[in-house]
Amino acid sequence: MKNTTGRGVINRRFGEDGASLLEALAFIIISLLVIGAGIGMWKMTSAGSKENAATGQIMAIQTSYRGLYSGQNSYGTGDITGIGVTAGLFPSDLKISGTTVTNGWSGSVVVSGVGTIFTISWGGVPAESCAKLAVIKSDWTGVSINGTAQTLPVTPAAAVAACNAASNTLVFSST
Repeated sequence: MKNTTGRGVINRRFGEDGASLLEALAFIIISLLVIGAGIGMWKMTSAGSKENAATGQIMAIQTSYRGLYSGQNSYGTGDITGIGVTAGLFPSDLKISGTTVTNGWSGSVVVSGVGTIFTISWGGVPAESCAKLAVIKSDWTGVSINGTAQTLPVTPAAAVAACNAASNTLVFSST
């Protein structure tokens, strides 16, 4: 039988059948770079997702408490988180255990009455997300970061300077 492939068994060169060691190494390095970039993008979008969720949750809590207390002259004094839990005021994507509410960073969420205003304390916020939450647009009567009152509206520069801990606490005050 005649060989029609144009390549004879004897004329075949050594190493034509597979990838060389350098080619295999290049493939592995490129694959690792692609995987690393994918993990980096996932972490970025995950952080952004938590920030967006927190923004919506904080605004929902503000609106819900205003609605519940709309016919009252005062929010009372002290922790009113339990009242909100019982009344179903907290968004369903927050973790609730008894009267304890926890946000996406495993930080505590506490709502307190202070006479004619109430505060929403949002704990456990990482430094890279803190400034983004601190500048939320709303009609807050006050914002404090790690216990330091901020001038309203909170500027990005002030927020970045105040969000100086690995785990930060923001307190939003509202009427």
